[in-house]
Amino acid sequence: MKTVDKMEIVHSQSAEFIMQGETGKFLKMIPDTFIIKGKEENGVFNQGYAIRHLNRRDMLLIDVVEESTKDAVKRLVEEGYNIKGILITCDNVMKSAYGDLKTISEDAGGAPIYAHPRNNIKDTFKTKDITARDKVLDSFDINIFDLPGSEGASVVVYSDINDGMLFPGEDAEGSPYDSELNTFSRPEKKNANNDYGLAESWAAFDTSFSFLFPRKGKPGFNLEEGNQIDILNTLGRS
Repeated sequence: MKTVDKMEIVHSQSAEFIMQGETGKFLKMIPDTFIIKGKEENGVFNQGYAIRHLNRRDMLLIDVVEESTKDAVKRLVEEGYNIKGILITCDNVMKSAYGDLKTISEDAGGAPIYAHPRNNIKDTFKTKDITARDKVLDSFDINIFDLPGSEGASVVVYSDINDGMLFPGEDAEGSPYDSELNTFSRPEKKNANNDYGLAESWAAFDTSFSFLFPRKGKPGFNLEEGNQIDILNTLGRS
């Protein structure tokens, strides 16, 4: 499996790099992995991600559904990339979508959309079960972890590429970009049972990861074992 060239990406692993990047444009952070900034609210913007396959032709998008990201996705298709799927981590992602699922799929070259079967997505478009075994997800070395959401359901997306990348959607939030901290917290859930379940899930999480890319807040780069333990202890604290 391809690993990270530390010298190649050192300049892109900072809050300043992401903040200075243009909204609605894919920014390369580490090999074959990109971030794209979406809608901003109260100084916090939604973040989507793209993983490029080692064949350099196929792409997988994560939570990239907003108006400000639409042109960037269309540009990928125009440039000849095959978008093999759009992964939706939780219900809140669709609340900021620019159109219905059929439109979003068509704009991405007819890409299938993966979502949890318990998501409260009010749309007749047939999505793929993100929790089921799937050849496309396997080709990107993707594993899906089913966690309790504030409504419906949510998932954490893990890829074995780049020594392990974790995309927790909204089940973990990074520090604000204007903060000197680079920590992660568990977002408050409306339902106490869901909050307890999410804490328990994080406390039991035992898959190693080197990068943590949340939907909101600063990402975590080159996380050593001690960093991972600290993060999971914080996320799993009741």
